[in-house]
Amino acid sequence: MIIMEFLTNLWNNQPTTVMGIVVAIFVLLGIYISLLQTYQ
Repeated sequence: MIIMEFLTNLWNNQPTTVMGIVVAIFVLLGIYISLLQTYQ
């Protein structure tokens, strides 16, 4: 679980960066899903 350790260290050092990454992932997922629905 090296990834979890990395995320924990990142969270402790830069929580705003982690939140930004999470928000960006959700935005990209939302765009991806809306595009999938558009082209069906």
